[in-house]
Amino acid sequence: MEQELYKEDPAVGNGFREQQKNQFDHLIVRLRQEADGKRQSLFKLDTSSVAAYELETEPLREQLKRMVGWPLAMEHDSGLEINSPVVPDAKVSFVSEDQLGRIFRVEVEAGAGLTTYGLLFLPFGEGPHPLVIAQHGGGGTPELSSGLYGETNYNDMTRRVLKQGAAVFAPQLFLWNQGTYGPEFNRVQYDNQLKQVGSSIAAVEIHKIQRALDYLTARPDIDGSRVGMIGLSYGGFYTMFTSAVDTRIKAVYSSCFINNRFVVDWPDFTWFNAGSRFLDAEVCSLIAPRFLYLEVGRHDDLFLHKDAQPEIDKVAALYKLLNLEDRFASKAFDGGHELDPDNEGIERFCRYLSMC
Repeated sequence: MEQELYKEDPAVGNGFREQQKNQFDHLIVRLRQEADGKRQSLFKLDTSSVAAYELETEPLREQLKRMVGWPLAMEHDSGLEINSPVVPDAKVSFVSEDQLGRIFRVEVEAGAGLTTYGLLFLPFGEGPHPLVIAQHGGGGTPELSSGLYGETNYNDMTRRVLKQGAAVFAPQLFLWNQGTYGPEFNRVQYDNQLKQVGSSIAAVEIHKIQRALDYLTARPDIDGSRVGMIGLSYGGFYTMFTSAVDTRIKAVYSSCFINNRFVVDWPDFTWFNAGSRFLDAEVCSLIAPRFLYLEVGRHDDLFLHKDAQPEIDKVAALYKLLNLEDRFASKAFDGGHELDPDNEGIERFCRYLSMC
């Protein structure tokens, strides 16, 4: 008679598996501590003068581009035509006019079969006007963030800037409320597929914003020397990263994004070895010495204020070392995941832009 094979209660091996998990937890803590040291060493920059600082940040800007991927970093053998010194073509169609100005829909050729779609708001008058890129966040659209659908957590972001006398371009990210504003798709899957071939959604979308800037700053009614960018949530992410990459942007307003990326480590905000090179404070370091306004909602339940404030403090300390405290401001306002409804930040942002 064949003997019954050995069996045991599943709980017998659970302790070993718990040990395996604990080992990974400890490993990640140790590696993150090491990454902190590497990142801090990388960013020991010369703050004796603005010129010296800018000289040392330029190679780091190139490193950031390589980290985020093609087409920001051009080491790629796709053969796709993506960058061109020529001002890109654009399709512009008139939408409407109201008491604040004229509204247009714009599609800018971005290369590789891509276009940048967005809404352009032009104040009355010939200009040239300062330009602000107003970037929506997760689940958003240019129409939503511009108040075309009524009240939202953007708190009329686009038109509040428009009222300050700047032209505003609100581009569409590959990120909207699916089914309501467009087709369904898996953004993480697209990002994974792009990362497999040396790119990322962020790299492609930042490039698309840059090509829109190429077109917009060539218009006679736009002052290309006075460009700013503002964004909420995901828009705050794109505002920080685009401004770190593109120094044409002279004034930056990022709302409800900056945080501890070891806490808020979503796939969109994660690249290979980023912890040893660029987390949020370091990205902001590449915006310096330009104007930077960072805000967080004290009651934001998505990106917590308690995790954001230490990163903001690091950036504030850098601007102090550079003797540029007048070019940095931050605010923890009494609100949630929304653009601060108080106009203090927007007025300061636009005032600096007007003086560029």
